[in-house]
Amino acid sequence: MLHIKQLLIFLLLTFTLLFCIIQWKIIVTPYQVKPVPSDAIIVLGAHLWGDQPSPLLQYRLDQAMELYHTGYGKKIIVSGAQGDDEVTTEAKAMAAYLTRQGIPTEDILLEENSYNTFQNLKYSKEIMEKAGLRHAIVVTNTFHLHRALRIGKYLDIEISGSAAKMHPYISTKIKYHVREFFSVLKFLLLRR
Repeated sequence: MLHIKQLLIFLLLTFTLLFCIIQWKIIVTPYQVKPVPSDAIIVLGAHLWGDQPSPLLQYRLDQAMELYHTGYGKKIIVSGAQGDDEVTTEAKAMAAYLTRQGIPTEDILLEENSYNTFQNLKYSKEIMEKAGLRHAIVVTNTFHLHRALRIGKYLDIEISGSAAKMHPYISTKIKYHVREFFSVLKFLLLRR
């Protein structure tokens, strides 16, 4: 009985330490990473509201537009398939948003087959290779940037990052950070 209790305490302490280390990485990455002028800006998809980007996704798109307008990238790759509860692909909704904001359609490349962050970056890399683009800036929200950069480097993408802002509500931030811990852990263990 004592051994089981000691094992449980050890596992709990290990989990807590791992949680703290990964959360630290998630929190500090947006402050440590700076975008580097690149060929492409990759915007990772997020949930839609009808056929419109959710506020979380709008933050990403607005950040990508700022990078584009300041010369950090020549093309914007919008990445995301159509979820079960969505009326269009995330990529099409993002492209429509960008064109309404004045981004030329010829500078927007759509990746419409990805259902998760790993696929976002894998399929965006394929688009980059076909278009002769070598360097990319990945744009996502603060809580998501650490994992996106890890995956990009794992896939051998020459990548830097730019963090879009996040919802101001602390409860929303906590939810996303806890969920992201498990997503980072999954990537570290399964490499997908």
